[in-house]
Amino acid sequence: MLGQVEVILMNLAIFFGHYVIIAMALNFQYGNAGIPNMSSNVSVACGAYTVSSIVLKICMWIGENVGLTFKPDWVYDNPSNVTMLNGFLKTSPLLSFSLFLFSIALAYSMGWLVGGIIHRITWNLRSSHLMIVLIMISDAAALIAANNWFVAGGTLGAFVPNFLSWYTGDNMLIVALTTLLVGLICFFVIRTMLNSPFGRMMRAVRENEWTVMSVGKNVASIRRDVTMFSSGMMAVSGVLLSLYFSFVQYQFYTRVDYTFWPWLMITLGGIGNYAGTFLGVLICVLILRTFSVARQLITPHLINTNWLRLIPAFEGMLLATLLLLFFVFKPMGIIPEKKLRIPGINYKDIIWNPAKYTAPHTPTWRKKPPET
Repeated sequence: MLGQVEVILMNLAIFFGHYVIIAMALNFQYGNAGIPNMSSNVSVACGAYTVSSIVLKICMWIGENVGLTFKPDWVYDNPSNVTMLNGFLKTSPLLSFSLFLFSIALAYSMGWLVGGIIHRITWNLRSSHLMIVLIMISDAAALIAANNWFVAGGTLGAFVPNFLSWYTGDNMLIVALTTLLVGLICFFVIRTMLNSPFGRMMRAVRENEWTVMSVGKNVASIRRDVTMFSSGMMAVSGVLLSLYFSFVQYQFYTRVDYTFWPWLMITLGGIGNYAGTFLGVLICVLILRTFSVARQLITPHLINTNWLRLIPAFEGMLLATLLLLFFVFKPMGIIPEKKLRIPGINYKDIIWNPAKYTAPHTPTWRKKPPET
């Protein structure tokens, strides 16, 4: 078993991995394409709901085919059914790992679809109108999940299978390693896309979409592709979060936790800069986990006092204060975005020897007539 310090470090690693994926996707969307996403918590929740609704049903169908007998009530019998299912998955490592990969692929597809729907609703909106509609979509998604038991058990929530139960060591350790590994893969995927022609096209849309349209590019389709890709990546983080809690409930995916905090992370670290994203995520996760530990230590001494109600409010006040300070005094973050450099191009040589890169041109009126 892990000690208290090891548990705190594992929690830091897990939440760092989760928020890195969300913040990178948000920075990819806003920092590089200029799309202000105020409903990223919807995409995160979509990944978790994929596990609690679709993947759980598939697992139970597999269990029934190998002889397991599940109780009929989907909500109230969920804990005992999932416990039985975990016992079966523990003896089938290959099946468990395959279901985990399937969950990630399916969640990405569902998040991709949700991103397309959000773009379809908001494609012609800009600025404040876009943000207002996105906030409304976030609240509507929570209400739909709360009032439909088949999504995530309604208001009671639902336990989900542990696809890493085959690991004989501490479960938190394997979850932390898996989360960090998936986050690293997402980073390399995003970096590859940013260094591609599509990444340069995204920046061009961010800087001046009219110029991009003037050369025949479809700006709406570029924004749609960026929104769908980012939403799918955030949904992958929702799968990892459900794996950590082994439980899904609609109140887990609040707008403050998975929209406003990621915005603070990219604003604090640097919009459009992924080194800054990592720094911003690290600072904010340290703040969040410090609050969590302090809350556990302070709460028992504040029971039956009015000070207890101020603890949740203090976190929100700090979030708002930091956002305002960085937007006003350091809008580009701690590490500002660097100028785009395409690998393989010698920029100094272009500046000092422009004639090498300019095709010679002779005016038509100076050309000699062809000899007859």
